[in-house]
Amino acid sequence: MGDFNVVLGAHEHSRGARNPARPSLELMAFLDEAHLHDMDTYGPQFTWSTSATMLPRISSDHHPILLQLHKTSGHVVRPFRFQHMWTSHRSFTHTVSASWAQHTTASSPIQLVTQKLKWLKATLKNWNWVTFRNIYVEMEEASEALNVIQSVSALYGDSDDRLLAEIDSMVHLNTVLNQHQINSTQQNRL
Repeated sequence: MGDFNVVLGAHEHSRGARNPARPSLELMAFLDEAHLHDMDTYGPQFTWSTSATMLPRISSDHHPILLQLHKTSGHVVRPFRFQHMWTSHRSFTHTVSASWAQHTTASSPIQLVTQKLKWLKATLKNWNWVTFRNIYVEMEEASEALNVIQSVSALYGDSDDRLLAEIDSMVHLNTVLNQHQINSTQQNRL
């Protein structure tokens, strides 16, 4: 997904450009050659101007944009699925090992494995909730923390402490964004 800062036609321009400019024709040719598709949009026109969330800069002079394409309403019971983003967390291996090391009184190997898998499932569900909470909330909090640091630096200038805090905050936000990307990629495959 990307924004090329070029309109493909008058329907994408708030002032209703009558003729597509040369860059628009070049973009259409590029999209066709690269087998990319312009996403259809639904709802009010130009919602991007009011509904996109601008995130703080991390490693570029551009601010990334967070688009939330859909929301689920109500409580949905989902089957247990291993989340690849879990492996990126430093406490994952210890959490799995501690759950698996619990003693059981199972009388057969299959009962032993079944009991340990049930415990692991419960442990990972709880650990996921405590550790990752809602990934969107985590991204919002990490983004806000970086925004605050960057705003303070803009007002008062850079200091060693603020630069270190900004780097730490960028690393944390980048980690959360990577976890979100891993999770989104996995969810899109389902």
